[in-house]
Amino acid sequence: MKKKLSLMFTSAALLLMMIVTLCACSSYGSVKKTFEKEGWTENEKLVEMQDALLTEMLGEDYDSACTVHALGKDGTLLNYVIILEFSSTEEMEKQIQESDTLKGMIKDLQNSDYVSGNCVLAFFTPMGGGNEVFKSTK
Repeated sequence: MKKKLSLMFTSAALLLMMIVTLCACSSYGSVKKTFEKEGWTENEKLVEMQDALLTEMLGEDYDSACTVHALGKDGTLLNYVIILEFSSTEEMEKQIQESDTLKGMIKDLQNSDYVSGNCVLAFFTPMGGGNEVFKSTK
């Protein structure tokens, strides 16, 4: 009886650990939540406008490597950020190594203010304060 009970607890603990690990794969949820607390909202029009820039930075098939998120504040184009959410940190590191633009922007991946988990702050308007909000998600 003790073996069965021990096996059930071990299995339950393993299952819980797997669920937590799978849920923690992307850091974009916490990044988005932090921005929303500061009054930022997602803006699909901005994503469309950034297509040419991202094609230049990451190549023609950038959308298979990452998801683009654009968040704006105050309903203007003066306050916005572009965040690239990569499928994993390994994919992010690979794309940064292959892109001279990203490599120039992010010199020290581990200590960069532009990286939070598997997300990269690709663009921000200096007056909007998005850079400071992103830094707070680290």
